[in-house]
Amino acid sequence: MTFEADVRRVAEAVWSLAPGECQPTHYPNDPVVRELDGIARLRDVTHLMMVTTSTKLLKVKDDVKKLISAEVMERKNAAAVSKWLITQTQLDAEHIEFARKSNVIALTLEQFQRRFFDSAKYLGFRNKNAFGSARDPVTDSINIAEDAYVALPMEIAVESNLSSTKSRNKSITLQQIAQRVLSGEVVVLRAPFGSGKSLTGRELFRYLANLHRNNPSSPVPLALNLREHWGEDHGDEILERHARSIGYSPREDLVVAWRSAMCSLLLDGFDEVAAQTVVRTDNVNFMREARRRALQGLRDFTKKLPKGVGVFICGRDHYFDNVIELESSLGISGQSYAIVDLEEFSDESANQFLLKNKISARLPDWLPRKPLLLSYLLRANLFASILEIDSSKGFGHAWDSFLRRICEREAGLENSSMDAETLRAVLERLADSVRSKSSGTGPITGNDLADAYTLETAQSAGEGVLAQLQRLPGLTQRDSEPGTRSFVDYDMLGALQGGAFARQVLTGFLNASLVPLSELSEKAVAMAGFVLREKQATPETLIGVAEQLQHRAQKDRVAPQLIADCVSVAIQMAIDMERDAIDFRGLLVDGASLGAISMEEICVAGIEFRNCSVREITFGDMSNSTGTFFSNCLITKVSGASNRAGLPQKIISEDCEIEAFDNIGTTRAVLQLPIDPRLKALITILRKLYRQAGAGRKFGAFNRGITRPEVLEYVEPVLDILQKNQFISIFNAVVHPVRKQTSRVERILSSPTLSEDKVVIETKALP
Repeated sequence: MTFEADVRRVAEAVWSLAPGECQPTHYPNDPVVRELDGIARLRDVTHLMMVTTSTKLLKVKDDVKKLISAEVMERKNAAAVSKWLITQTQLDAEHIEFARKSNVIALTLEQFQRRFFDSAKYLGFRNKNAFGSARDPVTDSINIAEDAYVALPMEIAVESNLSSTKSRNKSITLQQIAQRVLSGEVVVLRAPFGSGKSLTGRELFRYLANLHRNNPSSPVPLALNLREHWGEDHGDEILERHARSIGYSPREDLVVAWRSAMCSLLLDGFDEVAAQTVVRTDNVNFMREARRRALQGLRDFTKKLPKGVGVFICGRDHYFDNVIELESSLGISGQSYAIVDLEEFSDESANQFLLKNKISARLPDWLPRKPLLLSYLLRANLFASILEIDSSKGFGHAWDSFLRRICEREAGLENSSMDAETLRAVLERLADSVRSKSSGTGPITGNDLADAYTLETAQSAGEGVLAQLQRLPGLTQRDSEPGTRSFVDYDMLGALQGGAFARQVLTGFLNASLVPLSELSEKAVAMAGFVLREKQATPETLIGVAEQLQHRAQKDRVAPQLIADCVSVAIQMAIDMERDAIDFRGLLVDGASLGAISMEEICVAGIEFRNCSVREITFGDMSNSTGTFFSNCLITKVSGASNRAGLPQKIISEDCEIEAFDNIGTTRAVLQLPIDPRLKALITILRKLYRQAGAGRKFGAFNRGITRPEVLEYVEPVLDILQKNQFISIFNAVVHPVRKQTSRVERILSSPTLSEDKVVIETKALP
């Protein structure tokens, strides 16, 4: 019965019928037929179907007789009749010949499907085309070696209640993802830009394609680059355009295959499609609305999934504000799904990747383990230079040194037309310019490159300059828009944007013209603070610049976001300088986006946030949070309160929309937990280093906020344990986190009392 239903469903897709139009038919007055397994009446032809799982000749003869008898009756009303015998397994030649003599087409279900979709042909064509941004690390070609893939750590972040394959273990492999897709589940892979999403998607395609070749009944993977389908709202339209782009014909076969449940969908780049949108400071949800509108075509797929068909979707991890928005925008609410986070290379897998490319040196801790960035460094032959950078001095120092060295290298090439200082200035200006674009990383056109050079040098870009601009370090090509570029890594982009922002602060934003669509990232804030401190600037420098911008805010659309960025950098600089308070002298931030605003370590006063979008606000002692007011804001998360009743209206007005509360995400909350004081000290230190903004903490910062002597006495011993176990590095009395320990820290913080990590065991054993 199940097999019969599968055949009828495929027939409906093949002949473009609505669901239910191919049904069994009963002939009560015919002693031969009695019942036909399926009939599809089209305008020009009527298709008669018998379906069997048997391979016996007697059963085949019986079914053929039924088809012949039914044909006699149907010809009275049909211009033509076609007879089909669909089997589950391959019949012997004798059976097929018997059917052929009676003009009955005998096929397996897989053969029946292939008459209308040649899967081998599709897989061959698809394999020759690009998979998103996946490239050979050395040649930058879309032709990638078969063994190029190095597995990246992946963890399940969220599973829907409907998921039938729930796992107790959060880690997940590529093969396990494949099995979920094959079982009809939706898997969403999230990862930062340049971390290997496309290469992971390519490997999943190869794995599923091999399964199909070995077992034709296994679904065919259809792998689509969503960046090629801007403005397409219907799945059928997307599939036909995909067929055209890879050279497959007839194009409509992909639609037939999809509707007949022959395929699994692999959709790469939900963050790389866009819709027309206008910045509206009076609507804090305008970016969410734009994202939802852009993904209409993807939702058309997920809302019309044939039964049992799985989907793999991947994109940037911070594209959506939260899981609720992800569910809604991707159209997977109410479905069985899993959200998986793709991590950076572990040290082991990064070394494996480098060894494949004949590099034996180990990576410094500060350098991201993203495949795209490591590939760039391979091509540029820069590993020897970056190994000399002292990473113990923090994010700002490391990236300032790195950017200086790569610019010096580019400027030192024989055909270079720009000196190192100009190269860096152009890169910083380009990095700042992409803040006004929906993707946040590009596209950067040839005109953008030339304009950036002209604005920095007051000279036109000649032929030699244009050639060098096209190969600027840190940029990579975008497939969907030939001739355009994007930045390869978010850490590098953040460092460049932070440097650009610091330069603008020091010049009073005299030439600012582009409207940023989002706030400065935490990395950009850290870099800006480093550069400004190097130039002897203080938080008051930023407050003064913000006050000047406020005078421009009424007539300048750029000003509100720049004011918000000044506030973020000023607060972080004040925290790094171990100040107890910062006073913004009555500043107004109206209609801007902000990241994390920390009022746990510092008293923030004299500022109002109005009509803003804020990712997170962290409170410590509410009684110290005075002189700050939020009105008509969209706040993704408030840490330090369990509900709205715990927030005084003098800080957050009733018209603010708050999506989530976290009452244990602060030092004050940790101190109130009913656990060992040794663990309280450990949790507080790890939170400040790994979950709060900033590149490091001075020793004194770890005592701040700890009001209980029984916890305070363990701060120094716990720091010693963390240093011994390489969780922290210390330079000039500043403690820095070690990035390779991030996932280990998250596991400790998720269940500190149950953790069996060596650091936890040693902490509990302190006298």
